[in-house]
Amino acid sequence: MSSPTPSGYLGGDPGQESGSMAGLEKAIDAAMNAVKGSTVLSVQSENGGQLWEVQLARSDGTERLLEVDATGKVVSGPRVKDTGKGEKTRVMGIIKDAELTFKEAVEKVSSSVRGKITHMSLDKYNDNNNVLVWDVDLATPDGTWQGVKVDAKTGTVTKND
Repeated sequence: MSSPTPSGYLGGDPGQESGSMAGLEKAIDAAMNAVKGSTVLSVQSENGGQLWEVQLARSDGTERLLEVDATGKVVSGPRVKDTGKGEKTRVMGIIKDAELTFKEAVEKVSSSVRGKITHMSLDKYNDNNNVLVWDVDLATPDGTWQGVKVDAKTGTVTKND
């Protein structure tokens, strides 16, 4: 049994507040069900995790935006994000290169950092030598912000300085 933790946070090293983790999982499941065969590109918490803005992409690089509430109900979308051919090509490359799924990245974060995920996105960042990463923002139990990156190929978790 783990030691007591601040209200709403799970013991041990999980990276998610219990209620918000369930809301995030429901939101992602609902979004993936609404846009079958897609890959999560990003998720952003709004209204304290009561609403999630989810960006998905299909294998052809076409992006879809949805808003899903914490109960898993799609409240807006899916709507097509209007991008050009270059962006579609870039997104197709990201999808193809990512070996770690959204859910696997959440598990890596949850086992490494305590807090609740407020934002998570898959992209290549120049500050990481153009390495494909899941970029994650968390609110920690003490109320501070913690940023982490999860290598989308190896699963290595790195805390931001």
